[in-house]
Amino acid sequence: MKSGASMKQHSGGKPQPRTRSRILVIFSRIASFIFHPFFMITIAAFALYKFVPSSFPDHSSHAINMFFINLALFTIVFPFLSVVLFRKLHLISDAKMHEPKDRIYPLLTALIFYTSAYWFLTKGMPLLIHSLLLGSCLSIFLLFIVTNSYKVSVHTTAAAMVPGVCIVLLAGYEKATALLLFASLAAIIVGIVRWLLGAHTIGQILLGYLTGIFTQLGAYYYLRS
Repeated sequence: MKSGASMKQHSGGKPQPRTRSRILVIFSRIASFIFHPFFMITIAAFALYKFVPSSFPDHSSHAINMFFINLALFTIVFPFLSVVLFRKLHLISDAKMHEPKDRIYPLLTALIFYTSAYWFLTKGMPLLIHSLLLGSCLSIFLLFIVTNSYKVSVHTTAAAMVPGVCIVLLAGYEKATALLLFASLAAIIVGIVRWLLGAHTIGQILLGYLTGIFTQLGAYYYLRS
């Protein structure tokens, strides 16, 4: 482990890993990409479809496939392309968005795309899909509001959305316990690798967890009321 100033986040440049192990650094970077925030909503929606297919309307397989294709476009492809565009236009200094100012345009654009997904793609979908997307919009909005004053972990916010959905599922599906444990383990791994990479402090990681979980719970109980 590194000590002293080298273990701290470097506000003027790229974060410095908190471990000397090259294997751990490589693993952490791979895990950070696999659990990238833009992937999590589509992954969570697909997990819901596979875990509770009875809650989905009796659409044809083509309609379901189109829903997931469009969801991936709005929550993965378009946000990624916007980050690339902002980088090309020099509106952000780094695609990894280590600096708070680099997060403003991507978060705002993501909020627009995710809100569009909520309004245009959830028609006829179950309550769980509605709350998943509404909760994600609330999370992005909160991150956008605080980004200039505090660097909340976007990775752990997104990773915590899945356990948030699983907590809701526990009310009606006993088997959701196993899914909750798996989702929680994945979220914990995300927090650990972000810390190892020096991308965030413990406080920023924990606040990300709280944001992701409680926006999902809030969205679900708001829509159900």
